[in-house]
Amino acid sequence: MTEGGAGEVVRRSFGPLRADTDWGQQAREYLDATRAHLFKEHLAGAAGSAVVERYTAAMDEVLRTLFDAAVATYVARYSRIDQRCTVVAQGGYGRGELNPCSDIDLLFLYPYKREPYVEHVAESILYSLWNTKLDVGHAMRNVRESIRLAGSDLKVRTALLDARFLCGDRSLHEELTAAVEQDAARSADRFFQEKLGETRARHERFGDSVYLLEPQLKEGEGGLRDLHTAMWMAKVKFKIHAVEDLVQKGVVTEREMAEIAAARDFLWRVRNGLHFLSGRHQDQLTFEYQERLAADLGFVDTATRKGVEEFMRTYYLHAATVNRFGEMVGERCIERPLPQRLIGRFNRRQIRPGVVVGHGMLSITGVEVLHTDPANFIRVFADAQRQEVPIASGTKRLLRANLDLVGEAERSSPAMVDAFFEVLRGKHRVYETLLEMHRVGVLGAFLPEFGALLCMVLHDLYHIYTVDEHSLRLVRELELLRAGAYEDAAPLLTQVMRDADRVEILYLGAILHDIGKGHGGGHPERGARMTRAVAARLALNRDDAEQLEFLVACHLVMSHLAQRRDIHDQRLIIDFARRVETLDNLKKLYLLTFADMRSVAPKIWNNWHDMLLRDLYLQTLDVFEREAFVEEDVAERTARVKQRIAAVAADLSLGPVLGAFLRDMPDRYFLGTPEESVLHHLQLVRAMSDDPFISEVKHYPERQFSEFVVITPDRPGLFSMLTGILLSHGMNILTASINTSARGMALDVFRISHGDQAEAAQRPERWERVQVTLARVLTGEVDVERVVAESVRPSIFATRVVPRVPTEIEIDNEVSDHFTVLDVYTQDRVGVLFSIANALFHLGLSIHIAKITTNVDQVLDVFYVTDLQGRKLTDPEGLERVRADLYTRLTTQPAATEPAAVAAGA
Repeated sequence: MTEGGAGEVVRRSFGPLRADTDWGQQAREYLDATRAHLFKEHLAGAAGSAVVERYTAAMDEVLRTLFDAAVATYVARYSRIDQRCTVVAQGGYGRGELNPCSDIDLLFLYPYKREPYVEHVAESILYSLWNTKLDVGHAMRNVRESIRLAGSDLKVRTALLDARFLCGDRSLHEELTAAVEQDAARSADRFFQEKLGETRARHERFGDSVYLLEPQLKEGEGGLRDLHTAMWMAKVKFKIHAVEDLVQKGVVTEREMAEIAAARDFLWRVRNGLHFLSGRHQDQLTFEYQERLAADLGFVDTATRKGVEEFMRTYYLHAATVNRFGEMVGERCIERPLPQRLIGRFNRRQIRPGVVVGHGMLSITGVEVLHTDPANFIRVFADAQRQEVPIASGTKRLLRANLDLVGEAERSSPAMVDAFFEVLRGKHRVYETLLEMHRVGVLGAFLPEFGALLCMVLHDLYHIYTVDEHSLRLVRELELLRAGAYEDAAPLLTQVMRDADRVEILYLGAILHDIGKGHGGGHPERGARMTRAVAARLALNRDDAEQLEFLVACHLVMSHLAQRRDIHDQRLIIDFARRVETLDNLKKLYLLTFADMRSVAPKIWNNWHDMLLRDLYLQTLDVFEREAFVEEDVAERTARVKQRIAAVAADLSLGPVLGAFLRDMPDRYFLGTPEESVLHHLQLVRAMSDDPFISEVKHYPERQFSEFVVITPDRPGLFSMLTGILLSHGMNILTASINTSARGMALDVFRISHGDQAEAAQRPERWERVQVTLARVLTGEVDVERVVAESVRPSIFATRVVPRVPTEIEIDNEVSDHFTVLDVYTQDRVGVLFSIANALFHLGLSIHIAKITTNVDQVLDVFYVTDLQGRKLTDPEGLERVRADLYTRLTTQPAATEPAAVAAGA
């Protein structure tokens, strides 16, 4: 214990206590003062273990003082003859691991039956502790009852393994300890299996990954409970009392022990900080606390990395150490040595010199296997992949401990490179093998560019995995695609994947696609430059090297175009085909884009994204098949439009109204609208008669969207009105296509996402209410801004702290010949689309196409606009005014809102 500070609080006597004083109030004041001093020590950089030890010591002082006072008051009133009681700390308190707001678990132990003396002591202590507002768990049992209950209750058994003497009759505690050890030895195998099963269930319940956005410090994978479980099992298996004893038992090395101790201390320090900041027993590392904790623990922003991202990366590294330790101890506890008579070639077979398979696991015979041929660092994983067995923990430890043998010469050696590509070419278990290589450190040693991504965090709600795990999950998605897991949902992608050749280049592209991250913006271009060095080191031929570089450089291009650009623009498709260069590049980029989107987060990929990517792929494929890499001239474009109109006219009897409508519609309408949709729109025009508008909704549940069509005379701000109406009824707009005829008739088509509420999105009464509101707004009965204002309520984002998303407005005048394209990035809030559309209306701009993308907490809204005369915006000062006005409106709006219709389940 250090001098000064919190140490003085622990040493200062708690008491003296008198019968006429409120013991609980005194205890509360003492513990509050202790926490206040410890908080100062924590902010000054105190180790997690120091705070834990000092707070535990303070709690011990309270318990022992309360015990002495309770005994004194009993003896003063009653005679005490051979009455014994022991107070035992259990759980975290028993381990001496109290964090500032941890609960207290006590066992009041007596010899045979519960005497008045025992009840008096227990009640006096418990009433005092309850008055301190501590969360106190307790039990009163004798030794026999404790052991009997432990036989049927796993929680009781593990609590007893942590039992620590506090005060009272020490011999009772020694009797309990002996009984617990005897019982544990008797039922060790069952205990191990139960604890491992409990751990699996717990991991599944709390996210089944170390790398969660908001990890659970105690119960989650890689959390403190994994450390506790490992220690409980080790106590039974190796007869130890502290984690440090495992070094003497040869279970872990001193280096591994140092890693485990550092991980434990860091987790304690983070948990201490959480308890101090929240003022309660808080174990979820939520966004609300991550940035504050990062600052408190000394993590600061740099030019390329946020302090909170480095903080979370450090957390994941330590959590991975704990997780690895837990798995290793579990494996050691359940392994069984074979009887001597069974050891032999029938149970332990050599698959090549130095590499054997036995007990259903692959092992190397010694570290000399790695020294004599460093290619074995990767070959053993290829062996395990081929044999379909895991690698033994002892072998993984040898690999990890000798990674320094993999240097620059070894990375480029033909033997090691060949072994790596053998893994990538495997028919099965490519992802599982790469993941194990990564966990052991071999993949990062062989590909240091990928190794730099270890536990790298992007602090937002969109990327739920660390960069390294996300990259490997791309390989998993591609394997699943090849195996037919998505055959029904994505048949085209499945076929393209099965037809792909040189799939190892695709897998390598998946591994390397994000290696440019962590150095600021522009990661695809930076990653492509880094990929050249990787390709040279792996001795790839020119074609493979160029394709690998292309995949890394362009891995975002296809999703960008599909989600945020007009893919019915022939110029855009031809420009994309030229950039792709080869049909094989197109196929691999299509596959990589699919895997990238699916691997960001479980719910990012959907049928809508599948349709967008498929349409872009098929249109580009058509350019390659027709070799039409030159944009058609005006005459060719006009002829193609006339051909479309003629095809429609042949299927429908046209009168003067419909004929005029077809002649008046812009070319873009015919080139970007399927023929069957044009026919349907003509039928709506025919039914319109003298009505001020006509609208209709059609549902496409298999595509997870509905299509809402409105035909009405055009007017200023029409698009803003329509988006406001849809917003007020809780509709989530995906895209909008705005077409206006030469005579001023507007035909607007909205695609509405079903999201997670497909049934609600298709409910007839909901769309009837949309129609009613639409009529009121278009006839001028009510103002759309009033409709929107009356329909909103506080958003969930207003009650939950999330990472800040900056607002950015980009202007692109190159991608389209006819429109200026505005890309708007901002914090998600329901109603933001209306805010932007309304702002553009007041700026005097016409919106022709809108594409809406929401990435959990960030919206990326795209608008193809012109001035009111239909011209692109070319004046630099005017463009800057548009940018500045939009930015001001988006950054000075009140708190996020969402429609009341959603809350009501409309």
